[in-house]
Parts: sequence; C-alpha cells; structure tokens
Amino acid sequence: MFCLLLPSMAYAEQILDKVEIIQNKTEADIHIDFFTQVRYLRHSPNKASSYIQVFLEFPQLSAAPTQRETLNSPPSDIVPSFTVNYPDLKTSSLAIRFKTPVKFRITPDNSGRGIIIHVPLPKDVKPVEPEAAPIPAPAPAAIPIEIPGIPAGMSTDDYAGKLVAESRVASGLGDYAKAIELLNAALNVPPNSHSQDAQELIGLAREKNGELAKAKAEYELYLKLYPEGDSAKRVRQHIANVDAATKAGATSTVKAKKPIREIDETTVYGSWDQYYYDAHSHDYNPSPTANTHRQDQSMLMSSLNLTARSRKNQYDSKVVFRNRQTMNFLPGGADRDRTDAAYVEVANSDTDYLVRVGRQSGNSGGVLGRFDGGLFRYGLSPKLRVNLVAGSLDEYRVDYKRHFYGINFDIGPIAENWSGNAFFINQEVDNVTDRRAVGGEVRYFSNSGRSVYSYLDYDTMFSRLNTFMVQGNMQADEATNYNMLFDHRKSPILQMVNSISSPVLTALTPQPTSIRQALQSGQTVETLRNLAISQTLDTDLYLLGATRQVTPKWQLGGDVQLSRITSGDSAAALAAAKKALLDNNPFIDPVTLQSLTNSFAGGNTWTYHVQVVGLDTIFKDDTSVLSASYTSGPTSSVDSFIYSNVMVPRDKWRLDSSFKVMQVNTNPSIVQYVLSPTIRASYKLREKATLEAEIGLEVSNTLDPINGHTRTFRDFTFIGYRIDI
Repeated sequence: MFCLLLPSMAYAEQILDKVEIIQNKTEADIHIDFFTQVRYLRHSPNKASSYIQVFLEFPQLSAAPTQRETLNSPPSDIVPSFTVNYPDLKTSSLAIRFKTPVKFRITPDNSGRGIIIHVPLPKDVKPVEPEAAPIPAPAPAAIPIEIPGIPAGMSTDDYAGKLVAESRVASGLGDYAKAIELLNAALNVPPNSHSQDAQELIGLAREKNGELAKAKAEYELYLKLYPEGDSAKRVRQHIANVDAATKAGATSTVKAKKPIREIDETTVYGSWDQYYYDAHSHDYNPSPTANTHRQDQSMLMSSLNLTARSRKNQYDSKVVFRNRQTMNFLPGGADRDRTDAAYVEVANSDTDYLVRVGRQSGNSGGVLGRFDGGLFRYGLSPKLRVNLVAGSLDEYRVDYKRHFYGINFDIGPIAENWSGNAFFINQEVDNVTDRRAVGGEVRYFSNSGRSVYSYLDYDTMFSRLNTFMVQGNMQADEATNYNMLFDHRKSPILQMVNSISSPVLTALTPQPTSIRQALQSGQTVETLRNLAISQTLDTDLYLLGATRQVTPKWQLGGDVQLSRITSGDSAAALAAAKKALLDNNPFIDPVTLQSLTNSFAGGNTWTYHVQVVGLDTIFKDDTSVLSASYTSGPTSSVDSFIYSNVMVPRDKWRLDSSFKVMQVNTNPSIVQYVLSPTIRASYKLREKATLEAEIGLEVSNTLDPINGHTRTFRDFTFIGYRIDI
C-alpha cells in the first residue's frame, strides 16, 4: 500500500545487479541478476517483439522497490543491443527494450535471484559445438548379476518400475554394469509405462560405462520407438556428445584439459545519468488557518555505472564501479554519496577459480547484503565448488561495524535438474557474536517450465529458525503458468544489533546506539540476546497465482495472498519500522503511518489481485496493464485500481501514462480516497543519449469523523538524461 501511495523515492536501495550474455549451442542466454531473491510471475508478449515486460515479486522485501533503475547490455554480436529498466508502467515489472525485434522465451534461473531470456542465435553465428566428453576406460569383467524374477502377485508394470528404480541407485553408485543388467531385464518384459525411461537410461548407463557404440545404438532405438518422446531432445544431445567423444578419440577417464580458445579483447560499458526531482504538497483542512503549502522534494540524483572487462584466453577479468550521489536542496536536507559496487574480479575457466575483492553484493551463502571484502571460489569437481567469503557489511547511519566470515558449497547439477548450496556464516559486532547460522538452498529447474526454489537459514546461537521459504513455478502449457510461495521468516533477521531498538535501551540516558555502548551501560550479553529476540517478529506469507494467455492480444493473471505477523514486541518493532520509513520518505502521510500501525495488530491479512495485460489495445504496438487488488486486514482494507499504458507514437519517442484510484478504510471509520494521474515521456537524442521527463498529480481526500474532511494535492515531477557508454 505504501508503494501505491507514493511516487518513486530517490533514497530506495538498488535491486538490479548485472546483465550477462552467455552463448549456448543454439541460443544466447541473457541473464538478468538481482541483489535480492526474485520470483518470476508472468511476461508479455508471447510473440517476437522489441519490447518485453516481465512481472516479478521480491520475497525478501516487504514492499516492491520503486526506484527507477537502468542497466545496459554488454557488447555482443549475438543479440541486438538492449536496455533493462525497473520499474515499468507503474507496476512491479521489468522492461527489456531491444534495438530490433527478437524471438524469445523466459525462464527463472536456478539461483532464485534472476531470470533468463533465451534468444535464438542469428543464422550467421556459428553454434557452440558440444564439448567432447571423455571416454571412460572399459569396465573390467564383472561378476554375473542375478536378476530376481517377478514376485508372485506383482504386476508387470510394478516389476518394471522396481527394476528401473534399482538401476538408478546402481548408476548413482557408479555400478553401471549392474544398472545395464537391470535395465535389460526391464526392457525384456512386455511394454509398460516404464519402457520409455528404461530405453533412455540404458543408453546413458552404457555411455558412462565406456560402451559408446552400444550407447549410440540404444539412443537411436529410443528415437525410433519414441520420436516424439519427452526426452527426445535430450537423447539427440546425448548422440551428439557420443559422436564428439568418439571423434576426439579419448581413451581414459582422466579429465581432459579443455582446449583454450584464443581470446584477446577488452571492453568498457555502462551509463551515466542525472535526474532532478521536485514535489510540492498543499494541505486543505476544515480550518483555513491550518492549511499548509510546502515543497517536500528538491534533489538532483547522479549515477555512474561502469564495467571494464578484459578477456585473455582462459582468463576473464572485470573492474566494476557503481556510484549514486544525491544532492538535497531542501533546507536542512542531507546529501548522500553511496558507492554500491567497487570491485576487481579475476576468473580462470581452465582451473575453475574466481577471486573478487572490493565492495560487492552478497546475495547467497548467508551473507546479508552489500559488503567490503573478498570472495574466493574454487571448483573441486564439475559438480562441487567451495566458496570462501569474509568482510564487513556496508551500512549507513550506524555506530558499529559488523564483520563476518563464512564458507559455502555449490552442489550440482545432480540428476540434471537438481542443484543446491550449503553454508555456514559467523558475524560479529563489537567483539560479540551478532549472528551464527547454517543453512542452504535446494533448487529444481527443468526446461519444461517447472522450477522449485527453497531456502533455509537457522541461527545456532539463538537456536531459532530465521527463514524457511519454498517458491515454485509450473508452465502447464504454452499459455498457462502457475506459481506458489510459502515464506516463514524472522523480521528483521535475528541479530544481536536488533536489541538496540528495544524500549529497555531506548529509555536509557544516554541512549546506547551500539552493542559496545549497551554493554558499558550495564547490560549483559545474555540480556541483549533476549532483547534481540523480543524485537523480532514472525511473518508468514502464502501465495497461489496463475497466468493465462486468453487471446493472442490479452493475458489474464491473478493471485491470492495470506499474510500475518506474530510474536515479538510489536510496539517497539513498529517504532523501528516507522523510523526506517520516515528516514527514507520524510513526507509520508499520516494515513499510511496509521495503516502501518494496523498491520501490527495481529491476525490474517488477505490480498486478492487480478491483472490484465493487452497488446495493441488503444494505439498500434502499445501495451496496456489493468491491475485491481483488494486487501483486507484486521483493522483496515484497501481497494486499488491502476491502468498503465506505454506507446511509441513516433520513432525515438516513448510515452508512459498511468491512472491510479484507491480507497483506504481505517478503523475507526477513517476513509481516504486517492486519485493519481501520471505521464512520462522519453526522447532518444541519439543512439546513446536519452532525455526523460515525468509529471504527476496525487489528490487525496480523507474523511475523519473527528478531524473532518481534509484534502491534499501533491504534484511531482522529474527531468533528466542518460548517456550510455
């Protein structure tokens, strides 16, 4: 609700991390990574286009970010140049704009912190040849394996399933000879529901056992029997791998050293932008003497984003720098200068290691955000990498410094579709343990459109579960997608520094602002640990959603959410939440603060959301989004409707417009109505220079039985430019 009430805030944290392009055999994969976990919901359109809109949610964030962000595509010969913008159309969506139309498909990545846009390679680009798999040495003669006959009373189908299951276990243990015998037995029974899987698996077992000619024969038999089978595409790839291995003439199981591609290139890319934000509020009360007029925003934001990349054969080196500066022109306003990234990275594809030193984002392995330090990654095997990380968290407006070290292992892929991560992290502040946790991730990702991502974080010092989350997506067919989420977490995550906001400490004079000061005031470590627990809330979120392409032009999506907040010292947690909100948004209105207060009242909050996306709706090649939602909590309810449209009236021009209507009911009997039209225009001066401007109005009417009818007019504008490097 807070995001609906306010325009883009200049102090919001950045969520877009980086964009990379990776060439595969037949496609170019565009990886768009975020600083936080992201859940892919739906995208539009479903046909070739130069404009793609991807709707997202952010499980780790209490509200969708509203800060405007832009990333440019790295230099590439395999996809047209493009830009990535967030947010788009006044919705929680990502916009990707290509120089020319492209065919594409979109999937979540297997880390839970990004999406992948798959684009077919141009016809004049040579596909990446499959890497020749080493040919294992022939297995020694094995002792004959006795296969048990079919038990009395067991059906043929169940017996074949039993043999296939045992063959999978044997293959997992490296006993391929036994797996082959079991699969032969399964294929010798009359055709059944397991015959197709058995035919593919026996080819795979023979390939791993060094019997390449026989493996190819088994694969070819699969394609003859099941030309349209679920695994036909994968089997053809296996045949290509066997042919490449045979041609290479490898004869041992020793890992062959990858041939080093002759590469020698250096590129520099990024962007520079500046935007001026201005806003005024006019309050009209029943008493004319209480009317107020004020300027509540006047600031210039400047952002620099630079990446220098050097590739020399197996070495890939990067220097990354991202900085944001805010000049606040209001009386008493504070300027800000934040460096979001400043690191050097060196990777070696031959030895499989990576070293990164400097300010960077920690979004895995239990690291809580941006930090100054180092990361070292080393591949112990193709399916196991160890990561060592250490540093200090990059935090603002605090009187302490938190240091940490950790180790985590990237595991997989296992059985083609499974992968994961396991971590240990130890964090200290003022020579006291701030956080000590273990956890990990389990990920399932299938090319068929099914994915599951789960995450667990357990604090061994507090002996409490910090986070347990499961999210999933299922592409039922080309037109239908389902998504779900279960999220249980401590908010904020359990750490010793949570105790600083406890009423026990805020009532002291002077008030401690660090763990060191709290200990000096007479508190014990055990007391601070208990205060930290009391300051931490338990939050739960359940979500079920679906998207359906109803017609070639229209897409319908929706979801139902149930959320609740329990536990902890609600009053103190609310005070901390209000302070954080006001620090970032000094002109937030009282009704929103009241709604925030109500959200801590306990009980269930239900949200029902429907979204319609249309193409070519009003203007040629335009995109329209209609979004309606209803939220009902223990003491308040919110109805909202937003219509957004993006169009390109002429070459080099782009117009975005939106209209928002909202009603907020807050007990006791306070009703607020909000209307807000907005229009934004951008003009491309030249290939790498763009001008942008936005103007909007927000009219808020509040009906309060005690204070009467109050009305607020708020106008907000920005104007600026962006230069792509």
